[in-house]
Amino acid sequence: MNREAPVGYSAREVALERILAQAMRFPDLDFTSTRTASRADAEGGRAVDPRDAALARAIEHAVVRRYLTLIACIRPHLAKNWPLLEKPIQAALLAGAAQILFLDRVPAAAAVDASVEWTKRRLRPGAGGLVNAVLRKVAGSVAERIPAGDAAVLDHTRRDLVPLADGSALRLAEQTFSEDAAAAISEKTSHARELVLHWIGAFGFKEAQRIALHDLVDAPLIVTPFDPGDARFSGVATAHEEPGFGVWKGTHAELTALLAEMPHLRVQDPTAATTVGMLAGTPVSVLVQAIQREPRVIVDLCAGRGTKTKQLAEMFPNATIYATDPDEPRFEALVRLRERHPNIKALGHELLFRDTAGRADLVLLDVPCSNSGVLARRPEARYRFTKQRTQSVIELQQKIADPAIGLLAPQGAVLYATCSIEHAENGAQVRRLVNRHALVPVLDRTIMPACLPGEALSSYRDGGFHALLVKP
Repeated sequence: MNREAPVGYSAREVALERILAQAMRFPDLDFTSTRTASRADAEGGRAVDPRDAALARAIEHAVVRRYLTLIACIRPHLAKNWPLLEKPIQAALLAGAAQILFLDRVPAAAAVDASVEWTKRRLRPGAGGLVNAVLRKVAGSVAERIPAGDAAVLDHTRRDLVPLADGSALRLAEQTFSEDAAAAISEKTSHARELVLHWIGAFGFKEAQRIALHDLVDAPLIVTPFDPGDARFSGVATAHEEPGFGVWKGTHAELTALLAEMPHLRVQDPTAATTVGMLAGTPVSVLVQAIQREPRVIVDLCAGRGTKTKQLAEMFPNATIYATDPDEPRFEALVRLRERHPNIKALGHELLFRDTAGRADLVLLDVPCSNSGVLARRPEARYRFTKQRTQSVIELQQKIADPAIGLLAPQGAVLYATCSIEHAENGAQVRRLVNRHALVPVLDRTIMPACLPGEALSSYRDGGFHALLVKP
């Protein structure tokens, strides 16, 4: 199952090998493989043309984003239940169906033939016949593409429509999706059924459906600060409806070059930026009002690669921003931030706690979470939701937050944040911190994800939560 692809391996074969690995680990999919595919191919000794590498990423991307939708579309054409199929057959069917349904520039015949030939080599010749028969039926089941804006696309009760990211839909010849409304949302939008049922209970049916449809959108890169009058953004970014933000339209290489040219430019969604941004204000910032002084020591305890760390450093240039992250590559990125932001100091976890105990005017706790507000960006997280996993996340958040309170100076503040929309990870955790540590709540805000398939990406934003608490 772990054989390496030979030199000269085709794009589809590279994708099939990676999709097989995904099928082996489902529901714990790993979307990082699609983000780092070219590097992985090089390290594995695979000679893949850049265009082929892009196709391989697109195929795997489609499978990860629409895993449950693909199974639902394949299932009517199977003689046995999906879980009983051998994993290479699952991978071949997923890859072939993803190209047929979601990559409209790929000829169906080419997608079918590549999956069949790979299955014959990977498993046995007879298995290729099964893959061939099923994928040809999948291709034949596509009746038409209904354009965005057509009233039929908005009829979410229809069991023959596959909603697409651009607001259009595929009409299938069969009544493919479940008669049960929650199960149909799960299948059409590729979310774990347990997650859909949870959202229905928490937000109601219509809002749960809206959130799930939002997650079909190909989330754009958003940059800030963005000035529409700045010639450097001409042709590569357009204005977001949130002032100061722009939707990136250029290439990755162009973005890398502009980030190097503009040290203060950040790739950051408006919701994520609001977490730190709401501390600002005129004439006095919200933070200064809350703690009655200008902050001198700020701690970013779960800093990641430092996007919010940079934001804090620029907002409070007279403060020292201590930052850490347990992930080694992320910590190395934090260390490099000092080159352009001399008030950022990256420290290991133990050293940070030793040096800042009882001194922090502000502690940012951007804690790990279920990612339920950013599932358009993190599609692999759609399949992991269970009550048990949520409880594990909650316990991890508490394990991080409780010791962090000891870093606070008198009248210091905690800025608690997640990219989740779940009350148990947000409001309930804040209430626990308030009660357990005698903190005073100053404000809290839940932001729901916005932008549905077919709507302008200038309206796109992730979901998330933040709350500011002060130590008396």
